[in-house]
Amino acid sequence: MNISNNNRTVFWILIFLVLINITALATYFIYMRKPVNEPMPGSGFKYGVALKQELSLTPDQSIKVNEINAAYKASSEPIVAAIKEEKAVLLEELSEPDIDTNLVTNLANEVVIEQKKLQMANIKQFLDLKKVCTPEQTKKLSQIYSELYGCENKGMGRGQGNGKGMRHRYGQQKNTPNQ
Repeated sequence: MNISNNNRTVFWILIFLVLINITALATYFIYMRKPVNEPMPGSGFKYGVALKQELSLTPDQSIKVNEINAAYKASSEPIVAAIKEEKAVLLEELSEPDIDTNLVTNLANEVVIEQKKLQMANIKQFLDLKKVCTPEQTKKLSQIYSELYGCENKGMGRGQGNGKGMRHRYGQQKNTPNQ
């Protein structure tokens, strides 16, 4: 009878442990998964809303910012598509048994050219947005771009970039009346 009591105790302990494991797995899948319908981080809608909130844009500014963002999206989408296409061709070539290094070099150069075009589109967007913003909003815009580029606070006088981070010319937007 002592053995059956021990078996019964072990059985109930195992059932309890199984229930704890199932609960832990269910909690993980419920709380740790991201919703499928959440917008992508780079989506224009979320970015436009973030700009409006972060910069405290006026309704007129919001309209201009939306126009700038729409123009940027229209100009950058073909570039992004070209980058993806060039990278796909590059990866295809890299998966070949005999790699043509000249072709790989040329494909890599094409990717660089397209990425430069995208960077120039980013710069144009920033400059266009800067024209719409007040000096205080421009500072916030610069911070947003710094975060997007992954160089938070660098080039803002507080970073460790030794002057090699993103630089912004605030001097052209002085509030003093004699300038």
